[in-house]
Amino acid sequence: MAWFFLAHVTVPNISTVMFYYQTEYLKLDASFLGTARVVGWLGLMFGTFIYNRCLKQMKLREILMWAHIGLSLLSLIDIALVYRVNVGFGVSDKIMVLCGSALVDAVNQFKFMPFLILSGQLCPPGIEGTLFALFMSINNFGSTVGSFVGAGLASVLNISSGSFDNLGLAIIFQVLCTYIPVTLLFLIPKEATGIST
Repeated sequence: MAWFFLAHVTVPNISTVMFYYQTEYLKLDASFLGTARVVGWLGLMFGTFIYNRCLKQMKLREILMWAHIGLSLLSLIDIALVYRVNVGFGVSDKIMVLCGSALVDAVNQFKFMPFLILSGQLCPPGIEGTLFALFMSINNFGSTVGSFVGAGLASVLNISSGSFDNLGLAIIFQVLCTYIPVTLLFLIPKEATGIST
């Protein structure tokens, strides 16, 4: 379970900064961003479907490695938004945000499903609820720490409301950090798969 905690902590979460960039710089309204979250939830359900259909036979290490590679590649959507590459190709900001939200949530589900399966495999009978609560607490604590790391990164790069000059650099740093958990995959049992035993 240490890997799942470290996977959150080692990758700065700059989603709050991206939210302000989308509302203040791109001028996307709150109702659209709410729609993007709904599309993200659809992506999450799609990720669950794909995981159950195609990935549960794979080794967890392989799934997690490819999920992180996918997340780093999907960060290119944010880089394109910040550097306005999408405008040059005639793709609207809204399409980029919708696609990015759905795809990132789907790939994150590829990380979360093995977390749940592995925790179920490790759980002694009779304490399932307690262990699940512990694992979710560890996951949430890791997410919170990752958000603090992201806030620290934004502070170091002087990114604030109305000042997004270094946002592209922050995203590039986040992409590079996405590969740190890949180097820590030795913490996951080597033969573990997504099938509960």
